[in-house]
Amino acid sequence: CFCNPGACQWFLQLSNHDIRKQYESGHICSDYNDLIDGLPTGAVRLSFGYMTRKQDVDKIISMIEECYLAPPEVRLQRIDIEKLPKALKHIPEKLKPQLKEICIYPVKSCAAFKITGSWPLTSTGFLHDRGWMIVNTAGMAITQKHQTRLCLIRPVINRHKGTMELTFPKMKSMRIDLDVPSQKIDIINTSLCQSKVCDDLVSGFDCGDEVSTWL
Repeated sequence: CFCNPGACQWFLQLSNHDIRKQYESGHICSDYNDLIDGLPTGAVRLSFGYMTRKQDVDKIISMIEECYLAPPEVRLQRIDIEKLPKALKHIPEKLKPQLKEICIYPVKSCAAFKITGSWPLTSTGFLHDRGWMIVNTAGMAITQKHQTRLCLIRPVINRHKGTMELTFPKMKSMRIDLDVPSQKIDIINTSLCQSKVCDDLVSGFDCGDEVSTWL
């Protein structure tokens, strides 16, 4: 690593504890341990001398741009899969875009709910996404612009039980039904927000005094 432990530590932003831990794990100079506990143990150093030509530098810059700075989809287009050695056949698959996580926001301006399995789609998007919002006594939607702690309200949807549980740090959770019983329906006309983009009037159902008191 640069043949200089101090420079290596500085460039890789490793603490003294990280350096000692790597050494205790068996890492020594010129070994093949590139990563230990997810942290790099070294770096590639480029040396320039009197014989270095401009085209050599251009080649290095081109390699860095193509292999490290170009987005995965561009790098994938440049790869000739048929010519790849067997040991590198897995690389094209890794470069393909992968969907790793989907989140919905059941309650406007509150925390996200992470979807772990399949999820229904509706004509307006994911089921229950932005299906609820918190309003004040005037029927105006409350957002994080006015109440930043809304982000601490975390909804948990259980479609099998037909419930949504609202949690907040150091408070007992509140559970509401996903489907509002017809006898509890109380239509409210409210404005989403006062702006040129989302000032349309919408109709909603009051979820009851219990959850209102909890909020």
